[in-house]
Amino acid sequence: MKKIKWSTFALSALVLLSTGMQSCVKTAPEEVLDYNDFYKTTDDADAAILGLYGEFMGLAGQVVVLNELRADLLDVTPYASSALEEVNMNRNSQDNPWTDVTPFYKVIGSCNDMLDNFDKMLSDKKMTEDEYMERYSDVAALRCWLYYQLGLHFRQVQYITTPVVVPGDVTGPKLALPELVKELIACMESLPTLENYTGSKLVQNSLDGYSLKPIFIDKRCFLGDLYLMDNRFWDAAAIYRDVLMTDEEKEATATQYTYRLYTWVYPGTSGAWQIRNERGRYNDANAMVNDWVNMFKGNTTDKYRLGELIWFCSYDKKFEPVYPFFSLFNPIGQNGGLYQLKPSKYAVEDVWGTEQQNSGVTFDARGLSGAFSQVGDDYFVTKYSQYEEETTGTVGDWFLYRAGLLHLRYAEAANRCGFPYLAWVMVNDGLSNNFVFYHEDGTAYTEDSCKVSGWDTFHPYPYPFQFDARYSKSPRPVFTMPWRGSGGVRGRANLPNKDFPEDCLTTADSIRFMEKLIIAEAAREAGFEGHRWEDLVRVSHRMNNDPGYLDCHTYDPQPALYPAGEGNKFFWDENLAKKYQKA
Repeated sequence: MKKIKWSTFALSALVLLSTGMQSCVKTAPEEVLDYNDFYKTTDDADAAILGLYGEFMGLAGQVVVLNELRADLLDVTPYASSALEEVNMNRNSQDNPWTDVTPFYKVIGSCNDMLDNFDKMLSDKKMTEDEYMERYSDVAALRCWLYYQLGLHFRQVQYITTPVVVPGDVTGPKLALPELVKELIACMESLPTLENYTGSKLVQNSLDGYSLKPIFIDKRCFLGDLYLMDNRFWDAAAIYRDVLMTDEEKEATATQYTYRLYTWVYPGTSGAWQIRNERGRYNDANAMVNDWVNMFKGNTTDKYRLGELIWFCSYDKKFEPVYPFFSLFNPIGQNGGLYQLKPSKYAVEDVWGTEQQNSGVTFDARGLSGAFSQVGDDYFVTKYSQYEEETTGTVGDWFLYRAGLLHLRYAEAANRCGFPYLAWVMVNDGLSNNFVFYHEDGTAYTEDSCKVSGWDTFHPYPYPFQFDARYSKSPRPVFTMPWRGSGGVRGRANLPNKDFPEDCLTTADSIRFMEKLIIAEAAREAGFEGHRWEDLVRVSHRMNNDPGYLDCHTYDPQPALYPAGEGNKFFWDENLAKKYQKA
């Protein structure tokens, strides 16, 4: 890996402080611009954290390009730069900005500096234990996430956790992805807390009408992803279930909005991100309504939207950095129509185009009319351009983690723990449509939605695989349980269930079938959001001897990406292989 040069702390990251942060933090810009005067108060620390996230948001375009264009769902247009064409073919030159690790290490450098100063503030009693726990854990987790991204794409990663006071050459131990993941897990497990911010002014106030709660990394979801990559499936399932447990203890009306993928409501109800048909026209292919796509537009305080979007960053034309996705995807964006990336033929035809909705519509609307649109024979990614800028003043969002993805990651972990049926339920039409619940006398409830996860009523699944989806007004007693509206990933998209093939005769057969089904469904649910390459890499680490899976144990010298070429077991499937054979 080439050596990186960067300064101690990117003072330019304080742009947000000087353009409105005063509404959240009292410290004035002139009080914090001198490095030696930094970190005197928690307001200084909060200003630095907000600046850090502003710097982090500058990586959005690079993260999405590396994770999606390298995989099978995106392709280049005739307007694409040669640098993007290289990424598309998994090739790399020394000066390719999309594969330059320097921007990542600049943000990592800021993290290291801040963590060191937080330690000093705690020691000097400038920060309480509670204040320290929240801030230190957030910044350290973000640093781990950045390293994980580097590990997914490059042969070896220089792992640096100490600040550099004098700018210069940075060196550190080089870790391959498996080693790096274990190191990151150790760091995450040692954090003072995995909970989100509660005490900081960063989440108690707003910035020009924006809630900052969604911008900060969700540590539990990320640790679950690391466990999943490290094949610690039970740990992954447990921490994902911890997130899915959010609001389970609240009143009945509140619980169904939070990470439930609920569909058991009157069509069109706020927060039910369904693909549905107009009332009374359920079998009419011309009456489709796509409410699913609405989750990608709206404000940062909408409780329904926050029940789906777990971690996302909002960009506004009044602030830096500039929203990167119009110039990449949007034909009517800032680049005068010279959009550079589009859905691949494989994505349009084989990923989303082969599905048929329950109503007879012959495509998955999470693709066409959801993630992309069609004009004539051309297709355009529209998932990042759903906002009505003239009314909201907002350019768009970077979607980092959603409830739909969480369900699929949990299903993947549960499947590998030996619960393929529960995984199947989560992927298909959800908990409210499966698991029959019985009275103690052996008679079944008459309500179809009275369901509890388990082998039977008296043998429930162990934690973390327990879910209660019961709902009954009669007979007594009445049940109104948190998962009563769970419609599943495909159920929410108005798609029929996927059946187990006849040759799945054993649990091992079912686990293998379900893993492929989950990864395929993740492409449809979260396509273009920056998760596809990670999914392929993760599964390949379990099946690297299977030529049907991507083999990420074949490396090229840094800074080249994982190579594509004859003799490498590189490809996810035949369709992905065909993409690279074009070269």
